[in-house]
Amino acid sequence: MKPKFLFLFICLYPSLLFCQNITRPAIGYSEDHNTTIKKVEVTASNTVVTFVHTLRAKGAWVQLNKSMYLQDSHGEDRFNYVRSEGIPLRPEKFTADKDFEEVEFKVYFEKLKPGIKEINIIERARSFTEQSSSNISYINFFNVNLYKSAPDIKKVETSVILTPPPPFGDTNTDSLIFNNPMPDFGAMMGSMYSNLLDLQIKTYSNPETLDKLAQITRNYYNALVKAGFSQDSALKIITSKPLISTDFGKQ
Repeated sequence: MKPKFLFLFICLYPSLLFCQNITRPAIGYSEDHNTTIKKVEVTASNTVVTFVHTLRAKGAWVQLNKSMYLQDSHGEDRFNYVRSEGIPLRPEKFTADKDFEEVEFKVYFEKLKPGIKEINIIERARSFTEQSSSNISYINFFNVNLYKSAPDIKKVETSVILTPPPPFGDTNTDSLIFNNPMPDFGAMMGSMYSNLLDLQIKTYSNPETLDKLAQITRNYYNALVKAGFSQDSALKIITSKPLISTDFGKQ
């Protein structure tokens, strides 16, 4: 190799080495569930993220904030927006003409530094409280993995659908069924009621608790009489439907 070409190769090698792309990267969390990341490409000059946004209803709209940036998920480095294709910037909007219309667009950022394994894609940083109180979602993705793709859900679903059910009478299948019976919900409810009954007995064994219940019942009776009920009617009310139930087994 000639010296001048060797020198050029040595100068360009680091940048050529850090040119990569990942399709459908695995992510930790996404704020906008209508947007997916199709691809992340680290080129010689930029980091290019390709998105697909689904407008679920006619009249729905989408736009992009020019303040969007990338951030090293495990560091402080930030990489700013450069340009975008296929989507309008605020205050312009793209409005859907039909239900479930898809828009594919690319956003170009400053080139990532070598060695970064995960990034955050932030259109607008905001707290969880702000997310909960607003009906507008932003294209915010966290822990986007640059070396690992998300699992192919369609292939998994297809393999499950195409797998035939085991024939009835199969020894292994019958063994699984009868050796792993369904939970006995009757026994579970019985145990729960027994525990509640034990707690009830323990509570009413306390003299102070009984004194309080007696006072509450007396006050309830006096209030009914004062409100115009006869003494017999008031007595029937406090005995048939007390203020505090003593039967945990009934609703």
